[in-house]
Amino acid sequence: MTDKESDLLAQFHHTISEQLNPRLSESPKFFGLLIIVSTSYGYVLSKPGLDELYVPASLLAYATVLWASWYLAALGYAFRFLQNSQHIIEHALGWNPRYVPGPENGRTTGTPPCFIKKPSDLIWLLPGVYHPHAVGLAFFLVLICFAFCCHRWHYWSHGWLIASGIHVIVAGLVVIGCIHRHYLDKFRKKWKKR
Repeated sequence: MTDKESDLLAQFHHTISEQLNPRLSESPKFFGLLIIVSTSYGYVLSKPGLDELYVPASLLAYATVLWASWYLAALGYAFRFLQNSQHIIEHALGWNPRYVPGPENGRTTGTPPCFIKKPSDLIWLLPGVYHPHAVGLAFFLVLICFAFCCHRWHYWSHGWLIASGIHVIVAGLVVIGCIHRHYLDKFRKKWKKR
């Protein structure tokens, strides 16, 4: 590799580094939407005269959590894709392996799991700081369903309400898992070892 090629690779590495930081700062933007929707949902729950808005508000809150989960998974995919490109460049430049993750020093940062053995493997694409976000979204989805069932407890059949509530919770969690699995599979197809 010539000096000019090394300089170009180093500049490209710098460009990728500059793109990683904005990816990490995007989460407050979409969590702002969740705060607005959850506050509106709480308002509809607390006002007795807004019963006709309760089902649409619940559906909107549920859909917002699924959208935020999709957005978070896509954000994790973009982050890992850029990080993988950055590590490939670091190895091509011959940077000190003590500071560059790689198999030669026993570190496997950036290596996707081959199989999903535990729930945390599904959210592997996300930087560690976003793991609580993903778990929080799943918890919020369960909370929305629970609030819906509690609010409708005196109006609908209890057996039907419990069964449908459980089905909607499971369906939502499966959709969230499938979203993360989709992006993990997509990353595995494009991932390159150093």
